[in-house]
Amino acid sequence: MKKILFITNRLPFPKVDGRKNILMQYIENIKRNYSNSKILNASFVDEKEYLENIPGEIDGLIELEKPGFLSKLYNVLLYSLILRKWPLQVSLYYSKKNHEYIKKIVEEEAPDTIIYDMVRTAEYVVSGKDTQLIMNYDDMLSLRYKRQLAHLKYSPSILGGMSKKVPKIMRRLVEWTLLKKFILNFESKLLFKYETDIAARYDGIVFTSPKEAEKFALLTNHPNCIGIPMHFEVEEEEIKQSFTSNRLVFVGKMDIPHNISAVLFFCESIWPKIKEKYSDVEFHIIGKNPTREVRALQNQYLGVKVVGEVEDVKKELVDAAIFVAPLIFGTGIKTKIIEALSMEIPVVTTSIGAEGIEYRNEYHMFVGDDPELQVKYISRLLDNHKLRKEIGSQGKKMVSEGYSKDMMSQKWKIIIK
Repeated sequence: MKKILFITNRLPFPKVDGRKNILMQYIENIKRNYSNSKILNASFVDEKEYLENIPGEIDGLIELEKPGFLSKLYNVLLYSLILRKWPLQVSLYYSKKNHEYIKKIVEEEAPDTIIYDMVRTAEYVVSGKDTQLIMNYDDMLSLRYKRQLAHLKYSPSILGGMSKKVPKIMRRLVEWTLLKKFILNFESKLLFKYETDIAARYDGIVFTSPKEAEKFALLTNHPNCIGIPMHFEVEEEEIKQSFTSNRLVFVGKMDIPHNISAVLFFCESIWPKIKEKYSDVEFHIIGKNPTREVRALQNQYLGVKVVGEVEDVKKELVDAAIFVAPLIFGTGIKTKIIEALSMEIPVVTTSIGAEGIEYRNEYHMFVGDDPELQVKYISRLLDNHKLRKEIGSQGKKMVSEGYSKDMMSQKWKIIIK
């Protein structure tokens, strides 16, 4: 029986956001390939209530203890600030106690493969005899932070999903603009060195974007890098029955910096011009944990509605006129865009949003960075029902041909020996 240990920096379930969704897909596809395998998940628990619904594909869940304040402070001071060895997020997730615990699990279970989720877990590396080690980078975080540095105006918070890992007093300090610049610059440089240095530890490397995997392979000369995006099973019958011609939507976890900046940028630079042309149009922001800045948008801009978390995102999307993804920084493939395309919803996005996707502009979706161009694209779609249908149909076809479950399962067969 094949044994696989998956070490994650958060629970990979339930499928309430893009990151958890793709992690569970990875686990499901591995289980599909090796039906008699035993998959163990050693994880930091982000929300305790999730533990009530452990998916059947996970044969055992091992809860990792969150590092304490003193442990984090020691790591940050010594390994990040003095030695310049670990990025800050590695320091915030590492504890010697957890490392010893993982070593014990590896000794007892003797897994054939250990998969590490993001560089935050990289220091928990344990190599047993003939154990294959895989690092799931997700994307190049160093590049993401470097891009964010250029858009601090739209970044009220730089912590995102790490905010709960940082003590409150430190949280307040890092939101000071000058300190934000220093931290992003510092972390980006440390991360780049760390991401490239640790690559040699692992037998296989996974990114969500095939293009990013290719670039990283050239950068590090690593022989086994692969891009595995989220898969989408497109229904054969037509999904799109009608469009609500006055509703634009954005979907994303709304405490993540690149999602926050996207809606702030859209509302300031694009939305007023759309609202002036189409008085009845609405912009719906859908996603859990909207920050104070995001919630304030519905009071600042007429027609903006901050919906928050919903039970079924597809129900909210299915009759939307346009999916907008005005991302101004970020890396990797944006699964929210692929999902919208799979549902025949016309997409208007930026070059950052479309990064990693093989597309033809104005054929599969509309891509432009200039706010005036985005206004033009949105207006064309709102004015032309036939065009919305055509673009939606081509987008769905692209997803059907390039993001199937079988294709992604095969990629896991390549990476796992």
